[in-house]
Amino acid sequence: MKATVKIRIGIALAVFGVLATGCWAAAEPPRNNPTAEYKLEWTNQIKWSKVVSIADFQGKTYEERLVKAQESLGKEGGVVYFPPGLYQFKDSLYIKNGIVIRGAEPGAVTDARDERYSPPTRFEFPEYIPSFEGDGTPIDTAFKGIYLEDIEQAGNCGIVNVDINRGHVDFQEGPDYKCGRNRLVYGCVLRNAAVADPGIPEPKSGQHPWQRFTQRHHAAITIRAGKNILAANNRLPESGEDNFVMKGYLLQGRPFDVVFDYDNRPGLYINNYALGGPGGRGPNGTPQTHPWGFRKGIVIRDNYIFCTGRCAISFTGDGTICANNVIRFKDNVWRPTATGTNITKGSSTNDNRAVQMRGWRWTVEGNDYIVYRNWAADKKYKINDGEGLMHEDHVNSCVLDSKVINNKGNSYISIYKTGGINGLLVKGNDIRTPGGIAAIYVVANRNSGPYECKNVKIISNTTAGSGIHIAGSPAENNIVKDNRHIGGNGKITNEANAECQNNTGYDL
Repeated sequence: MKATVKIRIGIALAVFGVLATGCWAAAEPPRNNPTAEYKLEWTNQIKWSKVVSIADFQGKTYEERLVKAQESLGKEGGVVYFPPGLYQFKDSLYIKNGIVIRGAEPGAVTDARDERYSPPTRFEFPEYIPSFEGDGTPIDTAFKGIYLEDIEQAGNCGIVNVDINRGHVDFQEGPDYKCGRNRLVYGCVLRNAAVADPGIPEPKSGQHPWQRFTQRHHAAITIRAGKNILAANNRLPESGEDNFVMKGYLLQGRPFDVVFDYDNRPGLYINNYALGGPGGRGPNGTPQTHPWGFRKGIVIRDNYIFCTGRCAISFTGDGTICANNVIRFKDNVWRPTATGTNITKGSSTNDNRAVQMRGWRWTVEGNDYIVYRNWAADKKYKINDGEGLMHEDHVNSCVLDSKVINNKGNSYISIYKTGGINGLLVKGNDIRTPGGIAAIYVVANRNSGPYECKNVKIISNTTAGSGIHIAGSPAENNIVKDNRHIGGNGKITNEANAECQNNTGYDL
């Protein structure tokens, strides 16, 4: 790839009607609020009508032009518009305070959950070209991203309507959790968005210096903000074309054929934090102990996320809305390692799950998910994960006034060993798990002992598998009613003094 970043004029001419001189055909850039349908008042603080076009700025590279375009907008910020076309970048991009990078309108198909969704503004970052000898190709030749220039202060900023290949979005925070407000990623497509783990190869285990593995907790889209996040209408389709096989990859001294899999990465990490103690051994996180984990104004909706492994969506917050996302995992994936160093076995985990919830007063609604476990190295057992919607005791809070409503999935709702539940509505879900696995777990008790389970309503759900399990003590004002079980072996395990009414297809 050439060092200078340029637009491929021939492609742009054929596809987008670019003038032969390389100048963009005159077109008025959009000046509206593209997120207006969500009725989030804070998005109106962005200077949508104050727009400059990248085509009007000079520089050796488009990275340079972007810096000049942002500076021209001044302290109050605005929008840097990229007309339709393919923009190739050598380095990562940095967004200033108050700036939104915006591509052209997507055209007839505006719903990113539709496979035809294709924004005409395309960013392409360097491809990683592996070498399987010596020290291998340096990681810093690729795995670029879009970042914030001032992670502590940047607000009213983000990226809209851009198709991104080989790049990730990472809006982070500064020391002591200092973080600007009002950040968004909307209408974008990201493929080949994984990054390489800098800890691989591991010299002490004798791994080849050329070995590479995906960083297990680095999402395609990461957003943290002091308040107000919108991650909506984005598409993370199957990548695949950049995947590469490393023959003779050493795991605990044994050679394997290991794939560097660009879809074995978390999808969306939105204000994602660890709360409380690990494995339920410590106290639950609270706004007093972990205030950054209970930030408000977080909306995650209408996204399409494809994964072969890891967690599709993980969030932490107070009042978070996670709605109408479509999540698809690939079945029958062989995963000889989940860490890059250790061989997988039945008790290993690759963190495969659809949605991981942390915090209070969240609403998880209308999501459609298919999630699968991966095969362990011996190809005889599947590793220990594959949850659907999960709020469990590990580094989490208790459950307070939360909702799981109208979701559809092939794996269980796991409100499990939470260390306390006070206020939970589980309604209208269609959850069909394999036999022997409950479709809905609402369990407050931990291994260390009982915890309260109060004000829980499990109503009007459709289940398959082994049914519904509710547990906790002391227990009061809990109800399980109007649920329907499909197929045999339906059972309601009632260990929370719940009132059971009008449930069909279950044995109590």
